[in-house]
Amino acid sequence: MSKLKYFFKNLKSQKRKKIFGEHAKGIIYESQNGIIALPIEDLTIGKSLGFKGHWDINEANKIKEKCSEDDIVYVIGTHVGTLLIPLAKKVKQIIGYEANENTHWYAEKNLDLNDTKNVTIYNYAVGNENKEVEFYQSTVNTGGSKIKPIKEAAQYTYDNPKTVKVDMVVLDEHIKQQNLPEPTGFIMDIEGAEYFALQGMQESLKKVKFLYVEYVPHHLENVSNVSKEVFMELILPHFKTASFIKRNKTFSLENESNEFFDYLNELQLNDKAEDILFE
Repeated sequence: MSKLKYFFKNLKSQKRKKIFGEHAKGIIYESQNGIIALPIEDLTIGKSLGFKGHWDINEANKIKEKCSEDDIVYVIGTHVGTLLIPLAKKVKQIIGYEANENTHWYAEKNLDLNDTKNVTIYNYAVGNENKEVEFYQSTVNTGGSKIKPIKEAAQYTYDNPKTVKVDMVVLDEHIKQQNLPEPTGFIMDIEGAEYFALQGMQESLKKVKFLYVEYVPHHLENVSNVSKEVFMELILPHFKTASFIKRNKTFSLENESNEFFDYLNELQLNDKAEDILFE
């Protein structure tokens, strides 16, 4: 997206807030994901909920197919709950983590709006240390909020995100400290911080059936500043297959490792994102 398009998108977001007034908190959408409250300024997810009636509902349905009624799923990066709420209808329990205080507030309200009782959401970032970290609160696309990147890029700051401090926890330690149930699956979408989170959840990864993770080449390059090979070292020892959901490709990690990395190279060259299911 060009700088000019970023500028006009941000302008539309600000105008939308002015139309509703300074005391308006958010907009409620009746969607296939459930009843979803969202910040007024969010044009990306809000537009999809308002005009299409869903946000990535196909992704939610595909994940539901992989889950059973006995599963305990950890969602790292819940955002406002568009994925979490439909999934909660299928599984036994969900433990969620959302670093952004603003979207965590909406996630909690959306649980109430949908009468969802089997979900607990913690207002923490997940990473490799227990510490405070700087965090960008995006507005035009609230789902793009992220820990402060190691390398800056225009697509992360075009809407002048507010920089705040958030608490980060190491997942394996937090599970033990809070006496939480053992996960059977992970869903992770934290805008480039996946590398840091994975470092702190290696014990839990040994026990789960699946890991569903967003893979964005420029996030690896800029937010966590690691290569795809280093990133995958934290994942591949725990799983046997990798399925690319958008393009319907599956690789055996034992027999097709070269082909798997060739495809990652293709995604990187074309700057294409994917959702990968590891089993």
